[in-house]
Amino acid sequence: MFKYTIREPADEEISKCINVLYSAFGRAPPASIQEEEKIWKALIKWKIGKFLISEEKGKIIGVGGVFIFEKVSSFGYMVVLKEYRGRGVGTEIFRNLVGIANKMNCETMILYASKLGEPIYKKFGFKRRFYGVMYHLPIQPPKLGIANKEVKVLNTVPDWVLALDKKAMGFNRTNYLTMRIKLGARILIIENEGYGLVANKRLGPLIATNLDAASQIINKSIALEADHMIIAKHQYFPKRIFELFNLTELENRASVKMILGKDINKELDLLYIIGTFAKG
Repeated sequence: MFKYTIREPADEEISKCINVLYSAFGRAPPASIQEEEKIWKALIKWKIGKFLISEEKGKIIGVGGVFIFEKVSSFGYMVVLKEYRGRGVGTEIFRNLVGIANKMNCETMILYASKLGEPIYKKFGFKRRFYGVMYHLPIQPPKLGIANKEVKVLNTVPDWVLALDKKAMGFNRTNYLTMRIKLGARILIIENEGYGLVANKRLGPLIATNLDAASQIINKSIALEADHMIIAKHQYFPKRIFELFNLTELENRASVKMILGKDINKELDLLYIIGTFAKG
């Protein structure tokens, strides 16, 4: 009989979890795996995230995470190694993560599902919202043909950024954004118009009140060697981004946003670029 246990990983097992994550998606771990390890550990330390692993005979065969923001929980990093799929491992990890969210009295649950994961989440009652797609950024910043505004690079998070982020997202991410800055992410701002976060060559999140500000923050991120970002493909997303920037879609790097529970009072027209899939 196939037996496995589900538990929280020890600190020294986090790097193994990340390797399982990449292996399950058929990708090699990045050279910056130590940076990802720091983020996972910080999410736990700051009491933003909890991770669960499935273990069979001492081997980690599945991983999942839940991240709590006030009354909103976000799930991600949901994977099971290919040779162990179809045995209910992923479903059981996710069931336990949902239990954690319920104990925290979360009213809304959100996630970004892969093609493999979507059927599992539908069984729990999650509904589709919109797709997210990862794109390569151009190597050189293009000429935008608009009036230049000063893009500042900061190592602290201004209050107006926190207010803008909450307005767009519908919930408070102060601890998360502060944590990312402490771990070395750079925040790019155009005063009172928008901000973007750059870390490990990824731009995201990027939230702006207008297209010009968003475009100039993207350009500045390219100058700082950001090479990819994730676009939320919903009806409010400005299609002109694709006219201004030569974006290349990464193969098999799309996901679908799904939601369960109370709708979030957010402003999608401010959400230009999402931070990460954290998908599964």
